[in-house]
Amino acid sequence: MSTFWDRKEKPIVAIVFALPFFWMLASLFMGRYFPDPGKLLMPLSGSWAGVAVVSVLALTPLARIKALKVLSRYRRFVGLTAFFYSLLHLVIYLVLFAGLSWSWISSDLIEKPYIYAGVLALVIFFLLAITSTKKMMRRLGKDWKKLHRFIYLAALAVIAHLWWQVKSDVSTALWFSVFLVPLLVMRWEQFPVFKRLFKKNKESVKKCLR
Repeated sequence: MSTFWDRKEKPIVAIVFALPFFWMLASLFMGRYFPDPGKLLMPLSGSWAGVAVVSVLALTPLARIKALKVLSRYRRFVGLTAFFYSLLHLVIYLVLFAGLSWSWISSDLIEKPYIYAGVLALVIFFLLAITSTKKMMRRLGKDWKKLHRFIYLAALAVIAHLWWQVKSDVSTALWFSVFLVPLLVMRWEQFPVFKRLFKKNKESVKKCLR
């Protein structure tokens, strides 16, 4: 725990990240979301999970700016926030929306396949969360970075989850895509398959110009 709270401001940062949860919880107890709290809390929790995913992907390019390098300290916090709100999103669905009814859930698994994309993202966030400690970094060695690159697959799953469920209002899916897609494009160079493809295309273009 001492490594987790290695800076005095981190508990304050953790509280700031938890404010949307406290706000949703307080609003729920005050009856603001009734008579159907699940219907309103699901998009809220999902949106905050999406905000955290955008934030964790944006931290790396932002931290390259000298004045913003301090942001790299909170990459783990933001990643755990993405996992927390994704898990909250699922719990709200199971408890408040589906009422823990297996018949309801099984019906949704057939009629709403976008659930699978959301579950894939959550599973990846879970794996990244349990391997985010310094101890796990040392244990996994070079494989740690390879594993944590799955955050990009999780981001793609989030985009698929949002667009797959669109009926008429595309605003939420569109806004998150506007932020996530450029951040993913910026990372293409980290994948050997794309590097090789780019190199081949570059060599082909050079041959054509000769």
